[in-house]
Amino acid sequence: MKVFVTGSSGFIGFHLIKKLTELKYEVVGVDDHNDYYNVSLKNLRKKLLNSKNFIFHKKNINALEDIDGQFDIAINLAAQAGVRVRKEKEYLYQSSNVSGFRSFCNFCKRNKIKKIIYASSSSVYSDKSPGKFNELTTPLKPKSNYGLSKLSNEKDATLFLGDNDASIIGLRFFSVYGPFGRPDMAYFSFAESLKKKKIITLNNEGKMYRDMTYIDDVVDGILGAINYVMNSKNTIRNEIFNLGNDKPIKTSELLRKIELYFNQRAKTKIKYTENESLITHADITKAKNLLGYDPKVSLDEGITKFLDWYKSYENL
Repeated sequence: MKVFVTGSSGFIGFHLIKKLTELKYEVVGVDDHNDYYNVSLKNLRKKLLNSKNFIFHKKNINALEDIDGQFDIAINLAAQAGVRVRKEKEYLYQSSNVSGFRSFCNFCKRNKIKKIIYASSSSVYSDKSPGKFNELTTPLKPKSNYGLSKLSNEKDATLFLGDNDASIIGLRFFSVYGPFGRPDMAYFSFAESLKKKKIITLNNEGKMYRDMTYIDDVVDGILGAINYVMNSKNTIRNEIFNLGNDKPIKTSELLRKIELYFNQRAKTKIKYTENESLITHADITKAKNLLGYDPKVSLDEGITKFLDWYKSYENL
């Protein structure tokens, strides 16, 4: 089977392609290696994807016109991630996420790709509703421009289906973490600041809760989505799934686990933000029932795996 993946040198893209090539899939990947965070990490990920089954194109997602081929499925993971992008970079939510996703959809249409998976986010939900975030019942009210851009993707996916005979799945990811992760995420920046003895900023007093989801579990969820969309006898009309862990942790408690690993207390300062959800908590019932999704890695196990990797990261 031949798979097209955007964001191939990104955190999730790298781990997914590594798994796909191990399973003998043929993969064509696209990434522009932008400088949102250290490009050397993206170069390292790409370097480690050295399978003969992987072909890489260094391209912006808005410039896919000269890539052609027959693909069984296309997966869009390229995006400007994060809710705390510097103001001068906020245009990337529009160019990478909104315009970029439309470019991806046009690529699929031009190459007659009928099976499509794309990344959405837990940031599309309102955090004012009690209980777990459910795909059908929880209101969609993003607090950030990033969340708005991912909700736009979901709406565009539905519009794309209007005149295209395709099956589409959207995956709402919940705080994915692990080795080779994004340096802008809290768990990574906590480790880096502790190692360098820098002051750590705790947004909203560290009282926010995040449904931390280990990367291997997320990759298993994407594989389940691939199997689901490829083997479905019916057209899938933009079906949405949560991929989370169903076990939120307070940010201050996450920091404490990292402190214990390093046997070091952090120096902290408090910052208040209004564009971040106070809690994310995935209802994963639907993904379990239809995708066979079953997250297995506990936070203690997963954060230890990340920190073990992080200690050797600079030598890689």
